[in-house]
Amino acid sequence: MPIKLDSPYFAAVDLGSNSFHLLVARVQNERIEIIDREKEMIQLARGINADGLLTMESQNRALACLARFAERLRHIPREQIRAVGTKTFRAAEQSKKFIKAAEAALGVPIQIISGYEEARLVYVGLAHSVTNDHNHRLVVDIGGGSTECIIGKDYDALYLESLNMGCVTFSETYFGKNLRLNSNNFRKAYLAACAELESVRKIYLKAGWKIAFGTSGTIRTIADLLQSQDGGAVITAASLAWLSTEIIQDKALLNNIPVLRRTVLPAGIAILKAIFDQLKLDKLYVGDGALKEGLMYDIIGRLSDHDSRSDTVSGLQEKYHVDIDQAERVAATALHFWKQIDGPALPRVSRTKILAWAAQLHEIGMSISHSSHHHHGYYILRYSDLAGFGRYEQYILANLVRSQRKGLYEEKFEEMDEQTTAALIPLVVCLRLAVLLQRRREGLDVLPKLSLQGKDYKLRFPKKWLAEHPLTLAGMEQEQQYYDSFGISFSYQ
Repeated sequence: MPIKLDSPYFAAVDLGSNSFHLLVARVQNERIEIIDREKEMIQLARGINADGLLTMESQNRALACLARFAERLRHIPREQIRAVGTKTFRAAEQSKKFIKAAEAALGVPIQIISGYEEARLVYVGLAHSVTNDHNHRLVVDIGGGSTECIIGKDYDALYLESLNMGCVTFSETYFGKNLRLNSNNFRKAYLAACAELESVRKIYLKAGWKIAFGTSGTIRTIADLLQSQDGGAVITAASLAWLSTEIIQDKALLNNIPVLRRTVLPAGIAILKAIFDQLKLDKLYVGDGALKEGLMYDIIGRLSDHDSRSDTVSGLQEKYHVDIDQAERVAATALHFWKQIDGPALPRVSRTKILAWAAQLHEIGMSISHSSHHHHGYYILRYSDLAGFGRYEQYILANLVRSQRKGLYEEKFEEMDEQTTAALIPLVVCLRLAVLLQRRREGLDVLPKLSLQGKDYKLRFPKKWLAEHPLTLAGMEQEQQYYDSFGISFSYQ
């Protein structure tokens, strides 16, 4: 894992529906040492009102926490920090506006990740904190807005699910703001969790595992409550069954737990009880690594010799039978053009990497339809679960692939603000020209030069080259018409 950077420090920020976490690590002699941790229970999921909007109180609470985190991040290079938002950031109606305010408070971009990516990062964090015995393991993480269930082996996640049940949202739904803890409400929460687990129960039981781990604060708190029975490092089915009944009869069991955790713990217990029963668990070991640790390893991997997104791209190429040689020709040509021009930055996105990946995947929809493969490629990339990619990265990738050919029009840049559109256009031009020039699928001896002055793109071929390649010349004429209709100035000679 060779890393040559100006600073040995890295930071991961996990903006969960229940808690916000900050993790700071130092890399020395290829070893990762955790040197600082911060955690605040913000309970952002509790701040969503009936209209799906975050209340100002919850926003202010979150922004104040991020401002405190920002102080700790001040001297760490931005490229060595990664911040992600999970379930509540995905669900809140006005999340775009709030994310901008959150980014301003934190001082770094925030990526919104899918439930699938959340599950993957949880598994990565756990896998790096336990001994890899080459057996299948189950990992469970009960968050504030969702619960992740993963089956994996060593460092590879094999089955990933993010279920729509969390200790904060279930607490609001089944126990109310004042924690009406009784057997009827507990049973409702338990049955609702059982219903959520129905979608994975059969698949997971068939896959099987040798050992099960729990990785969330909720699970650690439950283990602490059961320390006298189980020792604090494991939760057994018998002890959990006892606790599920006892907290209703003796609410004093929760007295020593911090208030914010106390208000959501019964819902967490109901969810965990459903997991034990539906997945037939005898015991669950308490793991140390979770999403924030997985995020840390992912950051370091991106800056060293292993980027999980590159693995995802390779997997998609194999799955959809992409012509690898042609993909590499187009990628090399697109990057050849990109190195000669520049454009506005894309927040949270490496333009060079996203262009290369779009080129490598530009024919991903070919197995579905030849004439409309760019549209099919868009849908595959827009709506699939892509390991390592944040939602915004995935969105940019999909739109690049859709814009690679044929007409350019506003609908190809759906819901995109002017800044993002302006930053995307130079990448679109590079990709389109690369696709057009590599139509023969044989490679080119000489590549033309691309220049950009203001908003004017100019493509210069070797003398007489176009006259000797009339099909490419016809393509250039059509391409110029496409650009003109979209307001892009493009010329060639």
